[in-house]
Amino acid sequence: MTGAGGRKRARPGEGARLRTELLAAAERILDAEGEDAVTVRGVAAAVGVTTPSVYLHFASRLELLHAVCLGVWAELGRSMSEAASGVDDPFSALHRRCVTYIAFGLEHPLRYRLVMDGRATEASRQVAADCFRYLAEAVEPCVTSGALRGDVAELTRTICAGLHGSVALIAQQPPETWPHDLDAYATNTASSVAFGAAALGRLPDPSATPDSDTLAELFTTPSATRTASGPSRSSTP
Repeated sequence: MTGAGGRKRARPGEGARLRTELLAAAERILDAEGEDAVTVRGVAAAVGVTTPSVYLHFASRLELLHAVCLGVWAELGRSMSEAASGVDDPFSALHRRCVTYIAFGLEHPLRYRLVMDGRATEASRQVAADCFRYLAEAVEPCVTSGALRGDVAELTRTICAGLHGSVALIAQQPPETWPHDLDAYATNTASSVAFGAAALGRLPDPSATPDSDTLAELFTTPSATRTASGPSRSSTP
């Protein structure tokens, strides 16, 4: 027996294959025509099934879009692990994961915006939980070593907020307004986020408004003081 569009009705156990076909069709439309072109009816027509058949697998158009994006988001965890592979210093490993997160978001701006902005779905909640876990895995060794001070979950939440903001700020803008050197942007912003988290744990009162004296106390070292006042007596001209 055939359904609308001439496609044979799925046999028991073929639902997973249909879901895969629906995702592939939605991804083709997304890449070729953009977000607005992805509709439940259009995806159903592309696969040759009825619209209700799509709703058997995805509760809404948004859920379908988010499920499409998960295919790319699955790469993030692997990329973060690879970036920090073989790095012994925990703070350096955290920094590399932060750089990777920003670079990933800017490499896939449409999929980043679709999942991270707007109403939550099961897929977007999964992505958020995975991102938190990827970063917490790097934050915990930093706390153990003393590079970061504070609660692992709170520090991870702060870092996640900084990284997400740095991507969302750029991804929502036209490409012609983006920084010319995205690698430098990712590296510098990751440094700001990571060092900011490190400084936060060293403030006498993190909830108080910091001032210039606090800044000097945190970041002025004896070596920096000597450099500012001139070379030491043992230095050669």
